[in-house]
Amino acid sequence: RFAVVLLDEYQDTSYAQVELLHALFGDGHPVTAVGDPHQAIYGWRGASAGALARFPATFAALGPDGPRPAEQRHLSVSWRNDHAILAVANRAAAPLRAGSPLDVPLLVGRAGAGPGLVQARIVLDLAAEAAAVADFVVAGRAAVGAGATAAVLCRKRAQFDLLAEELRARGLVVEVVGLGGLLASPEVIDLVAALQVIHDPARGDALMRLLTGSRTRLGAADLHALADWAGQLAGPRRVAEDGDLAPADGVDAASIVDALDQLPPSAWVSRRGRRLSERGRRRLVELAQVLAALRSRTHLALPELVGEAERLLGLDIEVVAARPDLDPATARAQLDAFADVVDEFAGSSDRASLGAFLAWLQAAEERERGFELPVAVPDPRAVQVCTVHAAKGLEWDVVAVPGLVDGVFPATGTTGPGAPKDKGWLTALDTLPYPVRGDRDDLPVLQPDGATTSRELADRFLQLARDNGAHLVAEERRLAYVAFTRAKSRLLLTAARWDTTTKPRALSPFLAELCDEGLVDLLETVDDPGTTNPATAVARTEGWPADPFGLDGAGVARRTAVQAAADAIRTVRAQHPQGPPAVPGDADDELVTLLLAEEAARRAPVREAELPPHLSASALVQLDGDPAAFALDLRRPVPARPSTAARRGTAFHTWVEAFYGRASLVDIDDLPGADDELLGPESEVAALRAAFLTSEWADRAPVAVEVDLETAVAGITLRARIDAVFPDPERSDGVVVVDWKTGTPPRDAAARSSRELQLAVYRLAWSRHTGLALDQVRAAFCYVASGTTVYPDRLLDEHQIADLLAAVTAG
Repeated sequence: RFAVVLLDEYQDTSYAQVELLHALFGDGHPVTAVGDPHQAIYGWRGASAGALARFPATFAALGPDGPRPAEQRHLSVSWRNDHAILAVANRAAAPLRAGSPLDVPLLVGRAGAGPGLVQARIVLDLAAEAAAVADFVVAGRAAVGAGATAAVLCRKRAQFDLLAEELRARGLVVEVVGLGGLLASPEVIDLVAALQVIHDPARGDALMRLLTGSRTRLGAADLHALADWAGQLAGPRRVAEDGDLAPADGVDAASIVDALDQLPPSAWVSRRGRRLSERGRRRLVELAQVLAALRSRTHLALPELVGEAERLLGLDIEVVAARPDLDPATARAQLDAFADVVDEFAGSSDRASLGAFLAWLQAAEERERGFELPVAVPDPRAVQVCTVHAAKGLEWDVVAVPGLVDGVFPATGTTGPGAPKDKGWLTALDTLPYPVRGDRDDLPVLQPDGATTSRELADRFLQLARDNGAHLVAEERRLAYVAFTRAKSRLLLTAARWDTTTKPRALSPFLAELCDEGLVDLLETVDDPGTTNPATAVARTEGWPADPFGLDGAGVARRTAVQAAADAIRTVRAQHPQGPPAVPGDADDELVTLLLAEEAARRAPVREAELPPHLSASALVQLDGDPAAFALDLRRPVPARPSTAARRGTAFHTWVEAFYGRASLVDIDDLPGADDELLGPESEVAALRAAFLTSEWADRAPVAVEVDLETAVAGITLRARIDAVFPDPERSDGVVVVDWKTGTPPRDAAARSSRELQLAVYRLAWSRHTGLALDQVRAAFCYVASGTTVYPDRLLDEHQIADLLAAVTAG
């Protein structure tokens, strides 16, 4: 179909990609690859540094005498870099060139290239390094002239914050590039934290971000009091008599999120003598109202839900107010970028749920390089801060590369006895062993053959570690080459002898060799860094809670102005507390109706207990079956009576979860709970295991096992712990939610109806969690002992569950 094939950036292809391309075009088809072996920096995600070297044989040309290796041509003129920068880049690549099977010539400058400038500073600590970088960027942009672009290229994202803060202190617009940088911006952190709290009540860590952030600013004393209240709420819960849910299953356990939803009475004092201050209570009430409003909107599409969260948190206003020196579009650039990420995620799936989106964001943080986003076209108004990996393929007039110390850049240390060393796949469980990789010829080799003693074998392992360390340092050298060649005319290389370690850092070999050979203008150095880390030598004092305006002169002036405006508004509101005069008519009738209803409620019998804001599915079953007993449980929670059935149910649930996770790897008798007599009579648990293994579910592969979900119905958050979800054998696009029951089926219709309410909640929660239509989700009880699976004829939908909640709470 295609007369010729051009493969660009070929050094970034993986072994699997090369095999695919060879299968398509490896029969002598005209194929040209363009690449630079010195820029092969993606080995950690599967790219093979030796792909270019193998290309002539992989895509050999077919001549009259048979296959002949593809020709190699050189593109050695740099159309970007000035001469001083090329000299640094060529020196950094010298060891790579010496060990390459390819003939890679030195880079030469274009006609008319300028002299360029490469400076270096070796400073004492990270603060001095950030200041040096900021000064260089300011001076460099001024020297280049109008429209000059600038970037700071880091080896790790952990370097971003201090550098960006120092750049902003110079009055520069800073753009932290890439999804990782986006998730680290304060406004996005708050936004994500709110989404996490409404999705998962166990995310107390996310709530702490909101409690201590610039909006709520809860003090330490109020935080302690709130924690005491959460502990008081976390009392034991009643357990179903058949033992299917154990007291320690955690579904009903109160968290700090629950404590916020159900604040204590104003007169409450904890056993430790703590209480909420009036100011703290007001702030907690405001935050609880925001989160409750946000929970009520979880039915919205993901982009709309995130937009509502931004609005309810006031972030759309705060980010603009916090940076009066920027135009509104620039001030809210991070929020707009996050909205783009949300839109992209929502557009990638027909059923983009909040849970899936939050899981994707968590993966982006934990596996940052795997989710690296490319850098946008440089914005001349902003200094871009990004990783070197993200900067590949881009260029700036002025570039600074900080962190050139051993153990940071390169990440693999080169000093110390026998360094560099890295055991690689020998100890890394997430790394595929080199011998089974397709590109193993390019990787260090373990050679145990011929070792006759344990000492000899240990030496072979040590040699592999050294070879692998050298291999990783070579990849870091290629990364340094990429970083240096991003600069057109001005380049700064810096190293801080002290960071957060207990010993000073040695210089990176990439910087040391340049200094030794006089290829950089060394403006500053530290010969003796001392033995005490400057960061720990002086105690640092911070105010709590942190003042969002800051404590400097500008911050105090802004706070004074904002406080004056707020006081003026309060004065006007105090003068007109009732607002505009009321219009007689329907409003009076409505008020009379409300007053009569209030009087009737006062004369009615006092309710036993107020319904909590969260209910588990099992608690809802109890509420439906025996409201009086449920209310008594809420008013006077007491420890559940020890139950053999409960222990048996716990043991069986633990065993089933392990069965689906590891059944193919271990013997049945070795599974957790198999021999645990404390969890139930052995004969009964063994009988349940045997019965399960003969059921229809034992041979099926579940979609999910032991999933905790929550969903809001009629203003009440219902929590569900789903035992298992399987593909529906009766329809390809459906699933079956299964709840294991170790007891016996209920005998009367009322008990069956109450128990089916539990399945209805599970079904609704899974539907909302995955985006499946409700009719695509079936639900069933599996009564394990009898081997019976019961599919209720008709389960309640959302509106019917809401009606039931209204009925039981009204009764």
